Amino acid sequence: MELIGIIVTFLLLLAIIHGIVFFFFVLKVKTIEWIVYNPCTPSNILFLIGFILYLFFKDRTVLHMAILPMFFFGVGSLFFSPWKGANLLPQIAHTIMAINIGWTFFVSVMTNDYTAAAVGLFLGIVIFSFLIRIQQNYVAAHPGDFERIMRMGKPKS
Repeated sequence: MELIGIIVTFLLLLAIIHGIVFFFFVLKVKTIEWIVYNPCTPSNILFLIGFILYLFFKDRTVLHMAILPMFFFGVGSLFFSPWKGANLLPQIAHTIMAINIGWTFFVSVMTNDYTAAAVGLFLGIVIFSFLIRIQQNYVAAHPGDFERIMRMGKPKS
């Protein structure tokens, strides 16, 4: 079971690297723009930290904390972003996020680790529902920046 977790988390690490390189080196965004216009990568970083803690301490709490933002930004994007062109690679990353969420729940059920799941999900809701609201408000308040950054990510025709 851990081998599968290592594989899907490694794929998530590749998605993290892609998100960092694309936004900072291709789009040349500021840190705040990276956080609010690419919230998947910070969410994935939290999951990666949780996975490392799980490997060392066998505690899945932080893994479950990352589920709310990963689900909201990653799985939600599977249904609202197009599956073509420049959006294809991010959609693959969103699929990897969904697989990691599924793996986390599967392992928790198989090991009867409901305490870590409940505590992690509760902490994730408390912390990230607030941060999701801030992110959504920032994007709504800065539509010009959002359009500029998203337009730069599309190939020119």
